Amino acid sequence: MKSLIKSGLMYVAAITLLATSCDQINDSENGGKGTVVLSLTDAPFPVSLVDQAVVTIDKIEIRSKAAESATEEESDKPALYTVLYEGVEKEFDLLDLQNGITAELLSMDILPGSYDLIRMHITKAKVILKDGNIFNLKIPGGTSSGLKIKIKPELVIESGVVSEVVLDFDVSKSFVVQGNIKSKNGIKGFIFKPVLRAVCQKYSGIVAGKVFENATTPIPEAHVQVISADTILSSALTDATGNYQLIGLPAGTYKMVCEKEGYVKKTIDQVIVKAREKTVLDIQMTK
Repeated sequence: MKSLIKSGLMYVAAITLLATSCDQINDSENGGKGTVVLSLTDAPFPVSLVDQAVVTIDKIEIRSKAAESATEEESDKPALYTVLYEGVEKEFDLLDLQNGITAELLSMDILPGSYDLIRMHITKAKVILKDGNIFNLKIPGGTSSGLKIKIKPELVIESGVVSEVVLDFDVSKSFVVQGNIKSKNGIKGFIFKPVLRAVCQKYSGIVAGKVFENATTPIPEAHVQVISADTILSSALTDATGNYQLIGLPAGTYKMVCEKEGYVKKTIDQVIVKAREKTVLDIQMTK
């Protein structure tokens, strides 16, 4: 194994990710293999009472597309999987990974070919509120062998090429609040239903910009959403200066919605995302 999951969080600017998603490497050093780099990011959790949303991972595998021609039972056989990481448990606070920030999970040389699925084994999950209250969550029984994440479109590994895959962990869908989110006394707990998507960076682009009321008044904590076929594909919360960034968006045309309590909801149609490019979209909102 070329490398392990790195200790702590390694933050990489999203534009750098796009620029390096398919860089050439030296074939003689890797025996004709290609390199897969796996990074983790987060669609936000718009609950101000939550301080951390933590997952613990101890194994990550990637499946050959040859599984498509296998039976359902055969498609899960170990021979179809390449182990990318297996070892010491690593914790990631997903709330550190918003607005285009990523944590590099691993970088490893694997055989050329097509890969269609990542299997991630999550051993623990917990939510920590800002008052220090901790909720340790039950991992769904159906994911005991690992959470299956489809890579769309499939990842094609070529000899001598670095290909990056971003895993977008949708925290708001994965950590389902039980109780009233508007009051810390109303939160009774959380149900963990992990929702992730995987996309190869060379097929994806970025949408970024600023949400503002006027030239001198940015709007923080506005919820910016990318909609595909009436489904939220990805989302972000604006930072203190009103800026947002959404990465790993498959090339295509989308609708975007921006919401913030006290402001009129803003909808923008026909937002075009191009592979390996950045679309700048500033959004002005009114009360």
